[in-house]
Order: sequence, then structure tokens, then C-alpha cells
Amino acid sequence: MKVILNTDNAFQSLRLREQIISGIKGELDNVAIDTWAFTKSGENYDILYHNPSQYVDDPTKNVLFKMDIDGSNISFSTTNEGRNTQVVRDFSVTETVKTDSYIVSYDATHNKILRIKNNNGNIMLKEFNLNYTLKKWDVVMMKSTPAVKAYNDYAFITDDVNEFVAIVTPTSMHLHRYSDIVSITYEENGNDMYNKSLGGAVVGGLLFGGVGAIVGSNTAKAVKNKKIERMSIKILLKSTSDPTILLEIYNSRNDGAILETKKDADKIFYEGLMKEVTGIKDIFSIIIDIVDKSSASQNQQISVSASNSIADELTKLVQLKDAGVLTEEEFQAQKAKLLQ
Repeated sequence: MKVILNTDNAFQSLRLREQIISGIKGELDNVAIDTWAFTKSGENYDILYHNPSQYVDDPTKNVLFKMDIDGSNISFSTTNEGRNTQVVRDFSVTETVKTDSYIVSYDATHNKILRIKNNNGNIMLKEFNLNYTLKKWDVVMMKSTPAVKAYNDYAFITDDVNEFVAIVTPTSMHLHRYSDIVSITYEENGNDMYNKSLGGAVVGGLLFGGVGAIVGSNTAKAVKNKKIERMSIKILLKSTSDPTILLEIYNSRNDGAILETKKDADKIFYEGLMKEVTGIKDIFSIIIDIVDKSSASQNQQISVSASNSIADELTKLVQLKDAGVLTEEEFQAQKAKLLQ
């Protein structure tokens, strides 16, 4: 299989290559690709691999992919090169993050997302073009610097200027306006542990510290004796056709045994998962705060407008009374109606 990533120019292709290599070598603050490694082959081409070092000079033996640059194109080829070729055009990397099982690159210039997965040595590439939905929303894009973050097996692109959020999962991509978000809920074993909704109070806030720590002596004691079968985040939307996005953080059926926090190893693993939950929770809590603030501002403007309108009408009534058009009785009756 061969994947060809087409950038705007040779400079962009070199920049993307360096970003990929830096991420694999652990040189980027927000990207950690622990299962991959990088080396130069004897023929001076790039090899990205996840197997023992004796395989790196032989692309037929368990090598993830070989990376070549040809002008503005970067090609990634695996051992079954030639069976299938994917070409991505007009893509300029703004930022790249690594989830638990795939890489996500975001192109803020062309409003595109790339999800790159390794499926038993085959590179699976999925492109998401946001422009179709943004056009349908009649969004006039303003210059912005979207944030790109990865937690657990999910990537999130948030744009506070244009107010949209993209959620990339292992199987799909969800794009929504901030105003579409109704609430976020964190659940353990099917029970609500945290909830924040539009215009509502936060429920379960004491469960989270500034960096996802469990706080309070009683809460900490409870954590030591937890048995966790499932951890999930539910995002409620203003939609009747697709009202909920469910992000599974841990499921004992798929991820292994039930977590018992009285065991040191399970407790450490659980606390790591809670930091990821906190990261996701913070993203959508901030979005809800932005929407609440915007709604409050709009309501204030409407209130001011209504007050101004009443004041204008009262002024007109006074002028009509002074001109003798309205009697005192008629003036008081019309004034009472306005004030009601």
C-alpha cells in the first residue's frame, strides 16, 4: 500500500516530514508516539517502525512504513506497496497530535482533518473536509488559531473564534457548533459522577481538582475501594436525529479486567484515565461557559432594547398629552399598558 500526502509546496512537505519525525522522536511537547521509532536506512531514506532494530533496513520485515519526499509530495509505503494508493491534495499541516491508536493532523488553512491509522502494517488514511458543513451553516470563517488536543483515543479541534468543535474518534468525526452542545456528563459504571449543562450548576465538581486529582479525604478513601467496569463521557446535543456522542474511556469487556483501585497498579492506571477524563471535561465545560456568556450578553441586549423601546413610547405619550391629543385619563391608561 502507498499513501501520498500532497502539500502546497516543497517547503510544506519538508516541514511536515520534520513534524512527523520530531513527534516520533519525542521532541514535541504535545505529541508522544511511544510505540514508534525513527531511523535512516542504508540508502538514506526515512524508516518509521515499531519493531526490533534489526528489521529497519529491510522494508519487507515488519516495518510500519518507508517515508519519501518528492517535491511537494510525501509518500508512505508499506510492504504491500502498489496494491492500493491514496492521494491527499491541498493539505498544509497546522498541528498534529497522537491518540492511543492513531495520528490526527489538522489543516487550519483548508479546514481539513487527516486521521492516520496503522492496521497490521497497512496505513489507513481518512480525510475529513469541514468546508461542506461550515458552508451549510453559512459560517464566514474569521482568522483564528484553533486548539488541537488528544485524550485517550479521541482528538479534539476547538475554534473559539468561529465557535465550532470537531471530535475525531477511531471510527468517525463529529463537527458541531458550540451552541449545539447542551451538556457533558462523566459516568462510572453507568452512574453520573460529573455533569455540566447550559445555564445549569455543576454537579460532581469536587471529584476533579485542577489537574484531574481526586480531592477530599472522604472522596480519596472511596477511590481506594472502587471497582471500575466502565468509564465514559456523554455529550448531549441539540439534535433529535443524533442527540448524544458517547466517548468510551474504559470498558472492562474490551480493555481488560475490572479495575480495583485498592491495588496500586490499578489505582495508578485509574488516576491516569481520570486525567484524560478531566482534559475532555475541561474542553466542553469551557465551550458551555462560552455559550452561556454569549446567551447572557444577547439577553442583556434584548432587555436594554426593550427598555429603550418603552422609554420611547412613554415620551410619545407625554408629547401627545402635552399637545392635548390625550386626556390625563387616557394618558394614564396607555402608560399603564406600556408598563405592564
